[in-house]
Amino acid sequence: MLENNDRNYTVSTRINRSAPEVFSSVISAESSCAYFINSASGDLVQGKKVAWTWDDYGTNEITVKQVVANKLIMLGLDSKNWDKTRSEAYEVLVIMEFEVLDENSTRLSISESGWRHDEEGYRGSHDNCGGWQHFLLCLKAYLEYGIDLRS
Repeated sequence: MLENNDRNYTVSTRINRSAPEVFSSVISAESSCAYFINSASGDLVQGKKVAWTWDDYGTNEITVKQVVANKLIMLGLDSKNWDKTRSEAYEVLVIMEFEVLDENSTRLSISESGWRHDEEGYRGSHDNCGGWQHFLLCLKAYLEYGIDLRS
């Protein structure tokens, strides 16, 4: 696992649901479409490539690198295919960590690692940081209150 100083950033929030419920809502394509994306080519299964589509942003592909039930999801994204870099494509890791706070609450932390320390890398990192914070807030609203913040 990456050390915290190897990560470009980390965002997190407490979600008042059990770790299995939070984990399931992230890994399931059907659930993710209820609060974050408009469609997905499949669930997050280790070793698979999954395409996520947003009506406003188009389609982007992720590679599911590692899945540890109720604890960890690691995704790989291509910086160029995600329209973050123009010059050279490189892989960025997305690390989702699920921490049990008690039987009815979970801290979900999302980090990225691999962004280069140049203008494009900083822009891509900051853009994705905002996107993952939006993801966390949408997931929290959906699981705790049944609200889709996108509507």
